[in-house]
Amino acid sequence: MASTHIYSAYDDDLKFLTRRISEMGGLAEQMVSDAVRALVNGDISLAQKVISDDVILDNAEREVGEKAIITIARRQPMAADLREIMGSIRIAADLERVGDLGKNTAKRVIAVQSTGVPRKLAR
Repeated sequence: MASTHIYSAYDDDLKFLTRRISEMGGLAEQMVSDAVRALVNGDISLAQKVISDDVILDNAEREVGEKAIITIARRQPMAADLREIMGSIRIAADLERVGDLGKNTAKRVIAVQSTGVPRKLAR
């Protein structure tokens, strides 16, 4: 966001979207990393944490979408600002899907561990 606006509340809305997207990116990255680590180590408690973190990511996506819609309705942005706001909606949806992939991996960890399948096969 290179420009500033007459209304500081508008800048605050755009900063909120940027900050929230950044937080979502960090959480989605952590979820995938934890899911892979849980898979490699057979760590059910870490897998359960990933599954529970998905709710946080889902709520963040919803929050970004709502804030974006309210900002569009109130500020009627044009050009770059509108693209930035619409981009935040798309990015939030993509990050939520990344989190879902981590959650699905974590669910598989629990399923594999509950079946008693050996972690390492003999060679």
